[in-house]
Amino acid sequence: MDHHLCDCTPRLKKRLCYCGELPILKTSWTEINPGRRFWGCRLYGKVGSCDFFDWADPAPHERYKSVINGLLRKKNEVDMEKVRMGRNARIYKIVLWLLVLFVELRSVL
Repeated sequence: MDHHLCDCTPRLKKRLCYCGELPILKTSWTEINPGRRFWGCRLYGKVGSCDFFDWADPAPHERYKSVINGLLRKKNEVDMEKVRMGRNARIYKIVLWLLVLFVELRSVL
């Protein structure tokens, strides 16, 4: 049995973008429409796109938008912290390497 997560698949077969091609399903990550899927030209957002656009999902509820945007902000904070920790780890490795080098040089001299 074939199961679909949404009823938008049949629309894809009926509709072509203005280029005459099948549109592709994309996801919006704007504050207004976080996680909302839409059909767009294969080149949507790029040079040469016919700018075909059609929502696949209904407009999100305000509570949904608030929760998704909050989670995205937290994810971005975690990503930034990982970058900062990576930089600190590299600095600690350099300092440790210099310390070992200093100890080795002192023992030789």
